[in-house]
Amino acid sequence: MSPDAAIARDSRRIALLALVATRVPVLIVGALAVMVVGTWPAPVAAGLWRVSSNEILNLLARWDSFWYYSIATVGYHWDPTVFRHENVVFFPLYPLLMRWGSGFAGGSPLLAGLTVSLVSFTIAIAILYRLACEDLGADRARAGILLLATYPFALFYSTVYTESLFLMLAAAVFYAMRRDHLFIAAICGLAAGLTRPNGFWLGVPMLLIVASRRRDVPTGRLVAGIAASAMPFLGVLAYSGYLRSHFGDGLAWVHGQAAWGLQALLRPGAKDEVPYPWPWSAEFTDVMNWIFNIGAFAIAACSLMPIFRRFGAPYAVWIALNIFPPVATHLFMSLGRFTAVLFPVFFWLATIVPRSRLVQVAACFAALQLGFATLFFLWRPIV
Repeated sequence: MSPDAAIARDSRRIALLALVATRVPVLIVGALAVMVVGTWPAPVAAGLWRVSSNEILNLLARWDSFWYYSIATVGYHWDPTVFRHENVVFFPLYPLLMRWGSGFAGGSPLLAGLTVSLVSFTIAIAILYRLACEDLGADRARAGILLLATYPFALFYSTVYTESLFLMLAAAVFYAMRRDHLFIAAICGLAAGLTRPNGFWLGVPMLLIVASRRRDVPTGRLVAGIAASAMPFLGVLAYSGYLRSHFGDGLAWVHGQAAWGLQALLRPGAKDEVPYPWPWSAEFTDVMNWIFNIGAFAIAACSLMPIFRRFGAPYAVWIALNIFPPVATHLFMSLGRFTAVLFPVFFWLATIVPRSRLVQVAACFAALQLGFATLFFLWRPIV
């Protein structure tokens, strides 16, 4: 068996193992939490929405999943005259997949969304293992995958959120660009631009990869690479065009962000229509959430120079573009979740965590992830 075939075989095995060993436990812990504790406090606040009276059937209905569900079922809504949370800030590809897949998931967009997340995660791990083998070697590649899959904020790979899909698309773009598979890179880049607001940033490392080869490829291929690098921007432009045609505001997805608060600009967000019950109970998890989000940002920021030196500018720039712009407006809100998709950070961690400590570090990561999952499914703000 050739080395490439062996790596391909191992990538599939490791991807399936990561799915079973790290994604399924999050759902089991969530189910146990709601069966034993219930949705505590009772689901009476605006954010505690339900699709079923059965706690297990309602398990996937959590936090931002509401917005993807609303888009998949009733479409977009935007009213700039009312300062409230609107679903236009959430990009269309993931909810479209939920809508299209619901017919194969018993009519449930949430179950379709979970399927998209789990399948995307599995494919992403297979791709990332191949990338990591090139960057780190097989032993360290397995360590990088282990750290990524057990990362505390990796719990979102088991939810109806876009993290898995975005990770898969970003990994596919880097993998395809390395091999000069420009058509695949262009399609995945376009999809990334339609998946999340920061998806268009993927065009920058793509362009850096093209620029690094400018002396080694024909002019036509260079132009094709530049065109492929523009596709993530085209994805965002396509969504903006849709908003322009339907609501008269192509930047509604930007303007709507204000309702979630612009902390760095000292602008508060829109208030919930119904006050959160027992606000004192949320304060502790709010503080803990901020501490861990700041910690996640610090790890990613500290990785920049080592990653630049060892792996090159495209990886380092990809990380910088995903952590600094959010901090410039929203401070550290959701930074833990944002860093979960920054796979070069975990490649770097695999190089600095001693092999003798790898299992302990991964176990600590996994324990925190399951703890966060418990809080998440019990409606605590780990978002």
